[in-house]
Amino acid sequence: MDSKQRILLQYTVVGAMTGYLVFHPLIMLLSYLMTTSDSALGTPITVGAFDVVLLSFSINMLPWSLSFAFFNGIIGFYYGTLKAEKIAREELIDNLQKVLADVKTLSGMLPICAWCKKIRNDEGYWQKIEAYFKTRTDLDFTHSICHDCAQKEYPDLYSESEQSSNSKTTLPNDS
Repeated sequence: MDSKQRILLQYTVVGAMTGYLVFHPLIMLLSYLMTTSDSALGTPITVGAFDVVLLSFSINMLPWSLSFAFFNGIIGFYYGTLKAEKIAREELIDNLQKVLADVKTLSGMLPICAWCKKIRNDEGYWQKIEAYFKTRTDLDFTHSICHDCAQKEYPDLYSESEQSSNSKTTLPNDS
């Protein structure tokens, strides 16, 4: 039995039992308290409230008791259906949120300019690689410069830093 069937069965049984054990005796008691004649239930007016509740479980009241159980069972089944649908909807929302979190990953071919490294987006516009990934992923960029680019773009600074590092690492000759 799957979870939906179990929920439907639980709510149907609870509804039926509530109708039989609670609502039928309660209606009997209320109708007794509202009557003014002795012939309403076929009992003398001296019958107490507890006796009226016990009378609701007698064999003479069985059709009424079963009808309360049946109709409250239907109400319980309906409520169980609503509860099962709510649980299924919550599970679907959880699954969709998990899938949505995974959608932020990129896959496939990415058109990138060989010269400036801009990326062509879905609308056909070229945008910086940082902006492209920022809108589609949870990435944050930090900028630095690699060794090869530093040497190419800043040859005079690179040569100075190389000379200073060489002077620190070169040991003096003892000759």
